[in-house]
Order: sequence, then structure tokens, then C-alpha cells
Amino acid sequence: MVAKFSVGKSSYGDLRGVEQYVSSERMALQVLSTIIDLNAYLRSKGRGGSLSVNEGMRSRARQSLLYTQYLRTGYPVAAYPFTSRHDEVLRGNAVDFGITEADGSNRALSADEFAKLHEIVQGRGGTWTGVNFGEPWHHEMATRAEAVPPYPDARARLAGKPKPPPSKKPKPAPTPKPTTPKREVDMLYVTSDKTKKKYAIGELSFTAVSDSRAITYSHAVPGDSNLFRTLTSAQVSGLIQDCRARRDSLGVALSPVFEASVKAVLAEEDAA
Repeated sequence: MVAKFSVGKSSYGDLRGVEQYVSSERMALQVLSTIIDLNAYLRSKGRGGSLSVNEGMRSRARQSLLYTQYLRTGYPVAAYPFTSRHDEVLRGNAVDFGITEADGSNRALSADEFAKLHEIVQGRGGTWTGVNFGEPWHHEMATRAEAVPPYPDARARLAGKPKPPPSKKPKPAPTPKPTTPKREVDMLYVTSDKTKKKYAIGELSFTAVSDSRAITYSHAVPGDSNLFRTLTSAQVSGLIQDCRARRDSLGVALSPVFEASVKAVLAEEDAA
């Protein structure tokens, strides 16, 4: 049986009213403490609503459904089963945040609210990993040392009588610009031991990464100054061939550009 620890109900889409979970009680307290702190920020700005978890742990059946939909329509973005940090079996530490209004509706955070959220999550032992693939709402808990321990009574605090909304109707928060969907969420970052070329390799695509960009990627993950693992040329070639084979087996179009990229990399790695 998968261990589940509640972080409250979602108000987002088809998950509205459905209890959300993470995979440990410590992570649950980190999330609930983040909700308390962000709500305090909302009140300081004269805003109503409450931070909530749009989605936490995700069942494998749901992940498969989302991925099938992604392959068919290209949106919303979904990771290859079962590589998502939402996966209830292997990880279960990812949470997507939103705001639940007093009437039960859901909205995205405004730009300043997202900035405050990232700051709070980092102090509570989490990381905004969505920065790597254009999702300001996506965070992963228990990824760093806590600068501030969670409130031990976080559940009791949130179960208390909610504060009344501001007497003065606040101006509506600006609607965030839609982010550009990326192809994949979970990537392998590798360096060829012979050619010294760097690649970001996903389940269905790969990208050559410049040295300067590699530094940016590494710094995006706190505490991980060397994100790229050194592999043999044969291992790098094998990963890229696997990527092509998965596209083929899943019926994803093999464009001329993609095919040319695969051939160029394999030729360079073989020549080395």
C-alpha cells in the first residue's frame, strides 16, 4: 500500500474537491506551512483566497491517461510514465500550487505571489523545479535542508476559522502570461567522455547543450553544481538510440530534423 499524507483538497479542474497527498508526513507539514505563510502574504496585500495544492501525488492510471492525451493533443504537458515527480510509487514529492477563492473557484497566482511562493518553498525545504520547464506552479518538497522548520500544528492552524475576506474589494490580480509548453519534464543530463559534448536527453527528445548553458542548468538545481554525468560515447549513443526507438514505438512523428540530429550525433560519437 502506498503511504499518503494529506495536504488538503484541490479546487483545480477535474480534481476539484479531491483530497491531495504527498508521500511523507514531513513533506505534508512543509506544504501546509507554505500554505499558512503564503496566506499571510495574501492578507498583507489585502487579498482573499487561500493557497492550495492543485495536484500532489498522481496515480499511475492517471499519469498514463495524461500522457496519452499529451501524445494526442500536445497539451497539457505530461511526463513519460512513470518518471514524473508526482508518481505515487517512486517519488510523490511534487506539488502544483494554485489559489482557491472564497467561492471555491481556482485561479493561478499572480507574478508577485509566485515570487513569494518560490521564496517560502525554498525556506521550507523545497525547490521550484518548474523553472526548468516553464511551470511556475510546480515545486518539489524535501529537496534541501529546511531553513525554517514546519509548524508542528500546521493542520490545526489551517482547520481553524477562516479569516473574513477584506472589506474592500481588491483589484483583480493580473492574469499571468501563459507559459510555453515544453516537450518533457524529466531529463538526463550527460557528457560524452570522448567528444566532451553535453546533452539533455529525455524520453522522446534530446538537445545538445553548450558549456555556458550547462552551467545555467546546473545552477538551476540548488546544491547540484555538476548536473551533467560523464558517460562513455557508447552509453551516450545508446541513450539517444533508445530515445529514437521510443518515439517510433509510440507512433510519435520522426521528423527529418530529428533524424538528421540523431545521425549526426551517432556519427560523431562513433568517430571518437
